[in-house]
Amino acid sequence: MAAPADSAFVRVLNLSAEQAEVTLDDWRQSLAPGAVGAYLYRPAGDARLVINGEAFAYPVSARSVHTLVFDGQRVTPYRDTYFDNRLKALLVMYNLADQSATLQTANGAVNVIGPLARRSSDEREINGVRVGLQVRLDDGTALPLEEAVLQRGRVYTVVVLPGQARLEESRVATAP
Repeated sequence: MAAPADSAFVRVLNLSAEQAEVTLDDWRQSLAPGAVGAYLYRPAGDARLVINGEAFAYPVSARSVHTLVFDGQRVTPYRDTYFDNRLKALLVMYNLADQSATLQTANGAVNVIGPLARRSSDEREINGVRVGLQVRLDDGTALPLEEAVLQRGRVYTVVVLPGQARLEESRVATAP
């Protein structure tokens, strides 16, 4: 099933220490600790998001994209880019570590995103490519990521947490 035109897209990143049961309209997702959910789509307006039985109101506009970080008590919103470029891949990085971080090529020769302040996000469109990446923290720590084939027209998420980082392809839910 494809999202209707002018949909808003919302996903949850579960930073809590326990399973998160997420409900948005007719959508339901169960997210393990540290998991990033699929983007759920809905019409513009006030979204009623329920996580583990607690309701959060969140306004969304048409053609908007949101990642909501749930820490077990509150939701922190990050506004993402509505991406529809079939010629590039989009890398989105969330720095949830306690220090600034930079996404680099695995050899450290090229900064791809950053330096990115703590508790912030940024993104960059790049050509489709096979690439090895790492996250370099301010204290000099390198957090290597698995080599990936970044395909044109797709969105990839880099999540940086204290002492760890991961890269995964973002996805849109296809059925409630």
